[in-house]
Amino acid sequence: MLIIPVDRKPDWKRPPLVTIFLVLVNLLIYFGIQWHERSQMEPAAHYYLVESRLPEFEFPAYARYLESDNKPEAATAMRRALERWRRLRARADLAAARDGSTASLKNYQQLIESWYVLDADLRFGALMQQAKPAVLGAIADDDLAEWKEQREHYVQTRKRSFTERYSLIPAQASERPVTLLTHMFLHASVEHVLGNMVFLAMVGYAVEILLGGGWYLLFYLLSGLLSAAFYLVFRGDSMIMSLGASGAISGVMGIYTVLYGLRKIRFFYWFLFYFDFVKAPALIMLPIWVGKEAFDLWFGAPSNTNYYAHIGGLLGGALLALLYRLLARRKLEQAHASYIAPADDDERLRSLQQSAYAALGRLDFERARRDFGHLVSKTLAQQGTPQPDWLLQLFTLSKQAPAGAAFHKTAAMLLRLPKGSLAEDKIHQVYLDYVARAEPRPQLSSEQSLAVAKRFALNGQPQTAAAILQILMVTARQHQQLPQLVQFVARGFMAAGLHDKARHYQQLLLQQFPLSEESRIATSPGNRY
Repeated sequence: MLIIPVDRKPDWKRPPLVTIFLVLVNLLIYFGIQWHERSQMEPAAHYYLVESRLPEFEFPAYARYLESDNKPEAATAMRRALERWRRLRARADLAAARDGSTASLKNYQQLIESWYVLDADLRFGALMQQAKPAVLGAIADDDLAEWKEQREHYVQTRKRSFTERYSLIPAQASERPVTLLTHMFLHASVEHVLGNMVFLAMVGYAVEILLGGGWYLLFYLLSGLLSAAFYLVFRGDSMIMSLGASGAISGVMGIYTVLYGLRKIRFFYWFLFYFDFVKAPALIMLPIWVGKEAFDLWFGAPSNTNYYAHIGGLLGGALLALLYRLLARRKLEQAHASYIAPADDDERLRSLQQSAYAALGRLDFERARRDFGHLVSKTLAQQGTPQPDWLLQLFTLSKQAPAGAAFHKTAAMLLRLPKGSLAEDKIHQVYLDYVARAEPRPQLSSEQSLAVAKRFALNGQPQTAAAILQILMVTARQHQQLPQLVQFVARGFMAAGLHDKARHYQQLLLQQFPLSEESRIATSPGNRY
């Protein structure tokens, strides 16, 4: 089962720099260092298990060592490994005697983990450096000499890789505390590192935008440490190497659920052969994610996945986020208001827009009018200016109710749109439709009518501008800008090639407003029509 948040895209105006940094560091470490050392352990494992008799001497010695360290179950497992090795060696010797075939490390694959557990135990390794370790028990001189020779050859073959030096081995955590931090930047395979980085990228930026880079990086590292600490509580005596960023990333996921709280988030889920999207409060995902990891831990098939680290990371991250909510509540609210709420508003607008155009497509004009009305009112409140296309659609749909407030208000908003927002011929048609249909009459003030008339005069519709002028000459005869409108109308007719009309309005300007600045300019040399 897979459940991941896919609620929002990164805002590249505020790029998630720390998330990008963490992804790059993990990729560089794996492909720059770990990639080249993947096969360094193979020659040593091959010599130890396939060529030498070292398991015959050291597996029982390690079992006695584990018993002395009060680890009877691990000692029993090592003795079982010895029996498996003896059977495999006998089978290999028989095959070699029969047809000369040679065994490979693949034949001993089931013993790799037992070998590595023994090999990684540095305290046991120190005992093996003694001339005659007591844990070897009673051993003949010839066998002792052979053991020494093979042990020396093995030590020369075995070189500790970068991955081994900096991975976490719980039983050695107190001796190598730096590995509590370094293990979260190491990975076991290409699939391991790429899978982790995809999760980090998908969740990390949404957390970083709320916490800010500094707090986010600190919480990421603390989540990794808490994840490791949780693992040590339950498997502190383990010699199995642990590595990977999944504990820290689980912490980021825990932080995500608490920071976003009851906000509904879009999640992608995949269960068996079914996948889909669902919206749910972010906080609900915390018990679901923890429950999934616990189920896999207790009832799942054997796996190399460190479920303890995942559970510890989720719980540790949630705890860190809870403390942050309590101690930096106002800062978190500001981050939500600045970054999250606008994105949520944009998502709601996109959804409403889809609904509005879908309603138009199925000829549900009432639903379309209502949706476009919501779009216009919401963008007015958020941005101050709605999209011209939405306004035009709402105006067209409102023609069915020419006495309604929506029809009058939408027309007024369209007529005062800045030039370039909508084609001028569409603005002109809006005006003609409005004055023809408005009930009981058009509700345009003198200022609005004057501005519209100037617009039409200068943009190829001087006839309409002249008609508005005739009305204003009666209703706003003393308006200070009326002479300018007459001048604009005259220029509009001149630009349209209607010279007689242009001269008529020039004469009107001189007769009706002889003392205006426009009249003075019109009578100056070079300005006659």
